[in-house]
Amino acid sequence: MRLLLLATCLCLTVPASLQLPSWTLLSGEQRTIEKCLRSYGGLNEENAGRLERYTQWSDSSEELPCFTQCYLNDLFEFYHDQAGFDERRIRQHFGDAVFEACKERLKLGADQKESSCEHAYAGFHCIVSLENDPFILIEKMPNVTRSAKSAMKKCLQQVDQVEWSRIGDYAQFPLTEPIPCFTRCFISQMQLFDERTRRWRLPAMRQSLGVPLVGAHTAGCAQRRARNPCATIYQQFNCYVVAV
Repeated sequence: MRLLLLATCLCLTVPASLQLPSWTLLSGEQRTIEKCLRSYGGLNEENAGRLERYTQWSDSSEELPCFTQCYLNDLFEFYHDQAGFDERRIRQHFGDAVFEACKERLKLGADQKESSCEHAYAGFHCIVSLENDPFILIEKMPNVTRSAKSAMKKCLQQVDQVEWSRIGDYAQFPLTEPIPCFTRCFISQMQLFDERTRRWRLPAMRQSLGVPLVGAHTAGCAQRRARNPCATIYQQFNCYVVAV
């Protein structure tokens, strides 16, 4: 589940002079945004700018006080303005890794009987901030064992942090590896490929990573070649991943 408004940009029916970048709204989202802006004078030029700044997620306070609580309470089932965040639904929508990382901000304090504007913002800020976190994306990978995830995380820590944002690009199966040599690193860590004999340990890879699928047509994967060993490993591995 992606939080299209707050994670990226806004798409509202406003005068041309206030038009914001277009994006797909969640069902009922425009009505909710308009409702939550009423106490601030509705959507005018000043509030359009405040909403843009809101998506930059200040760590200290929200640009529009109590906007988050209004937005969440009106639009989503995982939050209620009295009970706060629902653990089961947070885990369902965002995954166990996100909940565990944010649980201190999501739960009510010992002296709190109901949620507050500050609590809603702090919890939601944490969720959105982690939505594209590379280590969370690795943690949420399906059919991947704990040891395989650990190897990926270790390899990610060995590359420049500037590269980390590209981890999500792997899900698109691009022809060129998004983070050079990342695949060779974790494949080597897990000993899934013997570079001396140039043989893949396919049963072990299937057990650890869930690929290639049983019965998939992979006959030509091991014959793929690229400009260097890292690129070759990626090309061959990617072939096993997408094989059907």
